[in-house]
Amino acid sequence: MDAEAEIQQLCRELNDAGYTAEISWGHVIVSPWINRRSSYIVDKIANQLIPLKLANDWLFHHNWAVHIPPLLDHRLPDLMIAPDNAEQFDEMRVHGHSTLLVVEVCSPGTRMVDWREKPLDYARAGVPLYLIVDPVTDPPTMTLMSGPVADLAVDDERQPYREVVMVEAGQPLELPEPFGVKLDTSAVFG
Repeated sequence: MDAEAEIQQLCRELNDAGYTAEISWGHVIVSPWINRRSSYIVDKIANQLIPLKLANDWLFHHNWAVHIPPLLDHRLPDLMIAPDNAEQFDEMRVHGHSTLLVVEVCSPGTRMVDWREKPLDYARAGVPLYLIVDPVTDPPTMTLMSGPVADLAVDDERQPYREVVMVEAGQPLELPEPFGVKLDTSAVFG
């Protein structure tokens, strides 16, 4: 087995054992599973999007990774919405360009990664919409990044998404097409 295959196998085993294992720059990053507050937030977002999910045959994923090129890196978002025919990279990963929305909920331990590393990773993967839910700030915020820059390098210093919209708890957040809805942030953080 080559080194990349060994790293992938390690991630599978760690995920099967109940950990969240991602690959970043060829290194395995292990985190505890999502906490109750973060799980609640993900559920409240999902509740608002269920009518669209059902109408469009979309799938909600909580444990399928996004492939981050050009390496065999991947990220495991707290919530990923994708069509049923999303293009797989392999059994563990989907191509980011075939997702609809990726959501990360910040915790004190993940906040810097969610804000600094993951926007570049998800943009390089072609994820069209990246939503950062940050209950750690006061007041809590939701930030939608859209329009990934196409030619990003792994160490790119540019803003990875062309549009960034941040709202505070209580303000609606508009998700563009194919969603075409406003998220009720009061319900998300309530």
